[in-house]
Amino acid sequence: MFDGRSYEVRQRIAIGNKYRIYEGDEPILESAQKKFRLKEDFRFTDPETGDERFRVKADSVLDIAAAYDIVDARTDERVGAVKREAISFFKHEYSLLGPDGDLVARIREDSVPLAIARRFLTTLIPFSYEIVAPDGTAIGAANGAFSLRDKYSIDLDGGDADPRLAVVGMVVVDAIEEN
Repeated sequence: MFDGRSYEVRQRIAIGNKYRIYEGDEPILESAQKKFRLKEDFRFTDPETGDERFRVKADSVLDIAAAYDIVDARTDERVGAVKREAISFFKHEYSLLGPDGDLVARIREDSVPLAIARRFLTTLIPFSYEIVAPDGTAIGAANGAFSLRDKYSIDLDGGDADPRLAVVGMVVVDAIEEN
């Protein structure tokens, strides 16, 4: 699991946000966002056994200021966190923080015109995010496909970002933004 550089995420038809994550053709994780909680709470499980693999919890009740801690459920080690940057209705940006809290990468929405069209016209316009290192070097991308439910690919080109952090972090961003 998390040996490759390309992943696909498919949102499942259900009440609430439920996702299945693939590495190649192999499902590697399922995710469900717990509803009716004061703090956001996501669980990522093994699709075959149902064993919990990752936990994601918001560190505060206010979604706009929250950091979402990602913990490996098997080892109880912190993988990192996803934190929303300056709030902009026009273009979303999140920071990926490593286990020690240092900036590892940023997830930035593609363009202001497309972001505005998604928010004002229709959410059927596929989203696109770039994943960049702190120095601005592109290290990956998440690109949506035209679909009634979210379906997107995550391709990592390199850099120091842990693939677990990038993939789980992108699913959290998608669930929060309800793309």
